[in-house]
Formats: sequence, structure tokens, C-alpha cells
Amino acid sequence: MKSVNNNIYEQVYNSQEDPSLLSKVAVVTVVLVPRGILVAGFNAAKELLTIHFTGYNKTKPIWEINFFEHIFFQEPLLAAREKVKGVFFCSNKNMVVPEALYDEAEAKKWLQHIHFLEKKDVIESYVIEEDKSQYMLAMPVEITELVKINFKKATTLPLPVYHFNNTSKQSLYMQCFITAEQVCATLHNYSQLLWHRVFDYNSAEDIAFEIRQLCMENNISPSKISLRCNTISAAEYDVVNELSQYFPGLRAGNGRSLSSRWDGAIYLSQQLLACV
Repeated sequence: MKSVNNNIYEQVYNSQEDPSLLSKVAVVTVVLVPRGILVAGFNAAKELLTIHFTGYNKTKPIWEINFFEHIFFQEPLLAAREKVKGVFFCSNKNMVVPEALYDEAEAKKWLQHIHFLEKKDVIESYVIEEDKSQYMLAMPVEITELVKINFKKATTLPLPVYHFNNTSKQSLYMQCFITAEQVCATLHNYSQLLWHRVFDYNSAEDIAFEIRQLCMENNISPSKISLRCNTISAAEYDVVNELSQYFPGLRAGNGRSLSSRWDGAIYLSQQLLACV
């Protein structure tokens, strides 16, 4: 990890030592999270070549528009806008509504009732075909407009779409996406969606507590949960490693073991690419 200044830091993963690696990038995906952005580059065969993550600390607002605008114009992987095929948002202001009960106007009222929305937040809805429901989230309008202006041909989706698209045919299957500040967690029982939430944390113990609380509320034994975790960067490896003490069977999002610091971000990028 390289510190750009006191507030901003960068991490870079390259699949190989090759000075011409960036020239081989044909497809790009982008992940926007509070105080951070991940950009992944793939070749024409959709093999992952590189990951660039840039984040900033809590001294600045959660969605600092100047930071994201700067990255959009300075990040080498984003120089060719037409290569960006997917942009994924992660927001803790979200709600899942069964399709049979969905009414757009009423659903927006409920989202505003459940979460505190800023005046400049915009609500977006996405169809989750696998769970026959609508996924709603709120994001700052400056961020969504910045994406629309810069990546006109990209598909925009909520990050947990890969949780819903890649459900395992097994019981009590929980998928987690972990950043420096938040966890996006989704629990399925075979094909049935049981629980979804994005929450803040300070330590692996906080994440374990949240999962155990869920288990207690639903009369589920924590030992029966199959936990799969991806990360936004290499920095969250230690959190996942600590979390494995509470859930010994913990694996990466694709079911493989997490053997290196970048595995969580690598598997995340590969799973997101399959969604666009």
C-alpha cells in the first residue's frame, strides 16, 4: 500500500510483471464504496490483469465528490471510457422488496422511513430476478450523475448483485463483501433469500457479533452457516483472517481458500465481471 498523502492511499495488484500490462486491458469494471474506488482491468479473454484501489480516511466526507471526480480523470485504467463495462455501487441505504408487493412510490416512502436520506440522495431500483424482488438503494446524486456522464455505455448495478446471481445450492449460505468500514452481507437458504444488510464495523469481532445476532434472532446455529467473504482491497485480509477464527469454514466468495492478501479482491472482481 502506497500513501499518496496524509489522506489518500493506493494499492495495486498486477497479475504479472509486464511493463505493457495496461495496454492489454480490454474490459474494465469499477466499484464505488464509501471513501474508496476499485478499478479492475481484464484482457479480451476476460482474464484479470490488474486491480487499482484508491481510498481516503475518515477526515473527509463519506462520498467526497472531488475525490471521485479526480480519480475518474487521473486513473490510467479509466482513460478509455468505452472499456468500462460495469459500475457497481455499495450503499448502506438499501432495501429489498418482494416483487409481488412492490409499488415504486410506496417503496420509496418506506426506504426514506427506514434510512435517513440526504436531500441530494437519489433512489435507484434494480430487478433481482433470482429472488423475484426489487433492490433499492440511495446514493448521492452527484456520484450517480458523475458516473452517467463519464461512463455512458457502462451497466450500473448495486454491488450485492453478485450475491443474488451466484447463490449456492446449499443451506444457510452467507456472502460477505468487506471494506475498511462496512460489510455487505446476504444470507440465503438454498434459493430463498433470508437476510440482507450493509452495516458498519470496527473489528472482526463486530462482524462476528452481527452474524451471531442474526442467528439468534432466527434460531440458527452459527456453526451451520457457510461463510464466503470477498474484500475491496488487500488491506482487509487481516479482518477476514481474524473472522475465520469465529467461522473456521470461511472461504472466498467463489468457494476457494483465501491464501494471499489479494485473493478477496481478485475473486470479487471476477464475480462482478460475470454480472455485466
